[in-house]
Amino acid sequence: MAYDPGMIQPKRKQPAAPEIETDLLRIQQLSQEHDDENWEFRSWLKQNAPDNIDGIVKALSQKYFSLVDCTQCANCCRSLQTEFKKSELHTIAKTLGQSMEAFEKQFMTEGMVNPPCPVLDGKLCSIYENRPEVCGSFPHLEQPGFTTRLIGVIDNVAICPIAFNAFEELKTKLGWLQGRHNRQH
Repeated sequence: MAYDPGMIQPKRKQPAAPEIETDLLRIQQLSQEHDDENWEFRSWLKQNAPDNIDGIVKALSQKYFSLVDCTQCANCCRSLQTEFKKSELHTIAKTLGQSMEAFEKQFMTEGMVNPPCPVLDGKLCSIYENRPEVCGSFPHLEQPGFTTRLIGVIDNVAICPIAFNAFEELKTKLGWLQGRHNRQH
């Protein structure tokens, strides 16, 4: 058959890009809507998580870290009250040209740094290369013992696009939503 420019060409299937949610207001809204579901999933995971749950969650975390640019979000830095190590607090205070006493008085409540983080500059960390350990590991999905940290994970789901998308995909990947649907009928 000769090529006919007027002939409609079949559309080639484009690989489907993963549908991810990055809108922070939508993530907060969906997290509230999914609150009961997330707590049910937490209970189910405590009893039924596969032996390789840490590996599954780590892979999901890495997937979403490759798709979400934290420097375009910084919601964790803007919204979380955080506990830093003393040495990290000294580094932050020094960066800001303050004594520890002045820093604690201005930025801390009961040993916790109040949001927004005082070294946040727009959506970028001004001490990124020396940022506190807790910041570098947020949203803590790649740490071992995932099922022992689920309360914190559920809290982070409402704040972080990476945590939100990874947690939602985990429900699907483990077949929980389908099993839940079948149990309700």
